[in-house]
Amino acid sequence: MLRAYGRSPSLIRSFQYGLPNHIQKRKYTMEIAAIVGSMTESMQALHTMSGMPWWALIPLTTFGLRSVWTLPLAILQRKRVRKQSQLRPIISAMNPVLRLNLARKSQLAKMAASEATGTEAVAVSQSPLANMSYEQILILASKETRKRQKALFKKNDVQLWKNMILPAFQIPLWVAMSVCMRDLSGWTSWDNLSNKALDPALYKEGLLWFTDLTTADQLHAFPLILGIVALCNVEWTFKTFELLRPSQRKRLRPTLTDAVANISRMAVVFLMSISLHAPTALTLYWLSSQFYSLVQNIIMDIVLPVSFTTRNRVNYSKSRNPDAINVINENKLGVFKGNN
Repeated sequence: MLRAYGRSPSLIRSFQYGLPNHIQKRKYTMEIAAIVGSMTESMQALHTMSGMPWWALIPLTTFGLRSVWTLPLAILQRKRVRKQSQLRPIISAMNPVLRLNLARKSQLAKMAASEATGTEAVAVSQSPLANMSYEQILILASKETRKRQKALFKKNDVQLWKNMILPAFQIPLWVAMSVCMRDLSGWTSWDNLSNKALDPALYKEGLLWFTDLTTADQLHAFPLILGIVALCNVEWTFKTFELLRPSQRKRLRPTLTDAVANISRMAVVFLMSISLHAPTALTLYWLSSQFYSLVQNIIMDIVLPVSFTTRNRVNYSKSRNPDAINVINENKLGVFKGNN
């Protein structure tokens, strides 16, 4: 009877088992405009309740958001990177052993192929080990090393993909706050005279020479300071990555870290060029965020250093063990003078 009234088979089954006709599913959507609008309204409400001028509220809000949103993740990531650095000597020692084992097996297979006769010689000579070249040994050893590194990191719960958690939270915050500062300043075009700020207090709640936070810095002091702080942050960060190496670099061939460092340096130049035309409120947020990152990285390197070597960023001589014996300079033959 239900089919005669145009009911579908699924609807018939729903009536048979007492299920509801239609189950509505709640759909969750994330609109960037709504998020930025909420942040803008929150900034205006915070400005009204606190009574602080915008030149002080913008840096303090930046420090507060970074301390609550990204600082705990940065501490967890630093501890994770420290554990990865402690495991890297084990991984570095794997590669030579794997290469030697492959080379030994390949040599034994070649010797067996040369000593075999008849059909057995043909079968042995066609085995992969007997025809393995030096380049193939290096490639197979590197693949096995990466496989064991992945297993070792997973066993210690320090997988490499977890290092992307901090950027995944930090970059959206930076973008959202930048758009929020842009909307508050009314920076909709390159013509500052036609822009209208959402909060009129931004016109007069500056400080010193930057009393109007809706226009660009006429003295270009903020873009210059921003470039210096951002460049120091980049150089400090990649110097930390350099200290992660178990040994000094022996080649001048650029690595992936060098490429990322060069891109970051070019990004600093691009940020400076944008800040020359951006409102002072937006530039002040960028400067506050970069200053917070620089101080955070310096404190992290002092409290939770990531390098497992004895090298020190400032003074290498003070980082050495005072009881160490300088064998190379004392005796080139490698024999202690006390044993002569």
